[in-house]
Amino acid sequence: MVTPEISRPKRSRTYTKRIQIKRFSHNPLIVPDPNSSWMKVAVFNCGVIKDDNDGLYKMLFRATSRKDHQYSNIGLALSEDGKNWSIHDEPVLRRGFNQYCARGIEDPRIIQWVDGWYYVFAAVKSATAEPDNVRVGIFRTKDFFEYEWVGFSFNRIDRNTVVFPEPIGNCAFLLHRTYPHIWISRSEDLSLNNNWQDGQILIKSEELYPNPHNEVKPWKIGIASPPIKTPKGWLVLINTSNKESRYDVERVYSLGFAVLDLHDPTKVNYIHPEPILWPAEEYETIGCVPNVCFCCAAVDTGGDDIYVYYGGADTVVAGGILHKEELEGICY
Repeated sequence: MVTPEISRPKRSRTYTKRIQIKRFSHNPLIVPDPNSSWMKVAVFNCGVIKDDNDGLYKMLFRATSRKDHQYSNIGLALSEDGKNWSIHDEPVLRRGFNQYCARGIEDPRIIQWVDGWYYVFAAVKSATAEPDNVRVGIFRTKDFFEYEWVGFSFNRIDRNTVVFPEPIGNCAFLLHRTYPHIWISRSEDLSLNNNWQDGQILIKSEELYPNPHNEVKPWKIGIASPPIKTPKGWLVLINTSNKESRYDVERVYSLGFAVLDLHDPTKVNYIHPEPILWPAEEYETIGCVPNVCFCCAAVDTGGDDIYVYYGGADTVVAGGILHKEELEGICY
């Protein structure tokens, strides 16, 4: 893997207002069910997409009944408005789906690809893997109930992976985290299976905003939601962590964003200098892992808003609104 020179981001010199995600008033959206065999302890880190075929919002969320979050399954929830959700009784993607998923499936991200399939990029753990030896598996579905295994994005440790929802030029582009930075790779193979080439660092962790309380730069960053196409570039939300260990009481997961060039996504046009979501509500600061807002999904509603979905304290599913007018001059 090579690391060619990357395009340096443009820092906004006209940045004058704070951009913030407005939390849904009825958060959290989905909570653990103490009577469930599979979502008793935590439901969090969800992928969401608005289905072009029926107009429904469809959510795949991570769920577990273990306090250590091992052996996660993936549940399904449906919504007409993106705010009120109906949960399917059983998991739709279960650990043990194949030999690569024996210890669980985690943190799904969803895109609708040009071949008509919905592709799900999720962290998978095999039976023989070490606790941190996680690869990103790719599944595909047409109805969100039946799934096919596609393969691995890379046959190595990786996290936080998704492709752009359409080819750019004649290539598919893939965003992922090879610790501690965000990388981008491309492939002329539009099956999305493998052959990802020209891997390079896209955004370094130190280029993201510092912790507003102590000015410390992020320890690591990762792509949050699949990119959203806007008139002025690809909007990408970014998860940041200021500490490595989940057991560090000062660790905080928050959310920022960057904008990539429409025609050359290896070019970073803008990195926002502040977080747009910081743990503050009780369902974000108290739970299985305190002080976490971790996003895997953002959906353009087709109107004036973008809905953002995230896990709160690694325990519940929450959401909020990013108004497009707040991004005027940056994306619109």
